[in-house]
Amino acid sequence: MSKVLRIVSCAVFLMVLSGCASSLMMEAPSQEIRPPARDKVKVVFMRTSFVASAIGAEIFDVTNGQLNFIGALPKGNKIVYETTPGQKVFMAYGTAADFMLGNLQGGKIYYSIVRPNWGTGGMIPTPVRADGTSEFHTKSPDFAGWVADTKFIVPNAEAKEWFTKEKPRYQEIYARYWATFQQKSADQKDERTLHPHDGLSK
Repeated sequence: MSKVLRIVSCAVFLMVLSGCASSLMMEAPSQEIRPPARDKVKVVFMRTSFVASAIGAEIFDVTNGQLNFIGALPKGNKIVYETTPGQKVFMAYGTAADFMLGNLQGGKIYYSIVRPNWGTGGMIPTPVRADGTSEFHTKSPDFAGWVADTKFIVPNAEAKEWFTKEKPRYQEIYARYWATFQQKSADQKDERTLHPHDGLSK
């Protein structure tokens, strides 16, 4: 099979998977992102209009090597995940998995742009900085649009059953790609880490 044909076939397959996973989500009852309690944290995962739509993006929290399904994230949407402060690992999966780390402070809201990795076909959960030191940051004039122009969605009643069935497959994916991620340098991992000061207080 030619390289071009493989790419086209992969794109079609991804669109099917993306549509299937997206059916596990529904619009949130309210589009408001409320501040978390002081002993909680919220992480907002966004896919903006410039993110390619052909690749699906399933988002997971990883705790002690075990995956917890956060949601499926189509282009133009956002998922708000509430968790506890401290050290965190998040995984996004397209046709390959990639990771974002977190050192999160209670009472704050953190943001991540989920963008494609054209080299692997995966999705990269990328920290949105609060200090303007990266391409994606809260001081950007585009930031308000990223938040306002993405629809807040949540898992529906079918999502839990779906993940119970699919979890073994995703655990194998996690194990394979987490081993690769561990080979990154300290600086590369830092680029993928949400730091305490990246959080916003509403």
